[in-house]
Amino acid sequence: MKTNDAYDNSSVNTSEEEVVDEILEEAGLEEAEIEFPQDDNPQDKELKEAKERIVRLLADFDNYRKRVQREKEDWLRYSSMGFVEKLLPVVDNLDRALENLNCQEEEVQGIFSGIAMIYRQFMEILQNEGMEPIEDIGQSFDPLVHEAVMQEPAEEGQEDNQIVVVMRKGYRFKDKLLRPAMVKVAKK
Repeated sequence: MKTNDAYDNSSVNTSEEEVVDEILEEAGLEEAEIEFPQDDNPQDKELKEAKERIVRLLADFDNYRKRVQREKEDWLRYSSMGFVEKLLPVVDNLDRALENLNCQEEEVQGIFSGIAMIYRQFMEILQNEGMEPIEDIGQSFDPLVHEAVMQEPAEEGQEDNQIVVVMRKGYRFKDKLLRPAMVKVAKK
């Protein structure tokens, strides 16, 4: 029986390491330059799982840090909202005083001018803090910012659900509703 020189029976008994060493020698590489995956090693598996847990924990912590930062910004943004809300009855009373004050007499004219000046300054301070009145008369009723307390038949030129009278002004604080406006609405 003839044997093939290229095929050596002794290579059948060689281990995987010897085969790898021969291939590396032919390629001109050393064993240290190549890493072989070892799936069967339980320590490598545990190390990989630990690394994955660390990555997840870091991501969770980063998300937590971002959430806390957003909450802090919101808290700072709306921290004066409660105080401004407590001042709304004062704003309402100043509005009523200006509407009902008779400006005919000279003595009353000075009082009226003083109250009007105080009111303007007060409203300017509140607006600088972020409070804005909700525009109402002539607008269409919006249940998100208006509270309809009365209805009346629509007159000529008025649309259905158009606001005709503001009973109590509504206000926004920055981008949140502070108080809805109480309004009278035209109905067809």
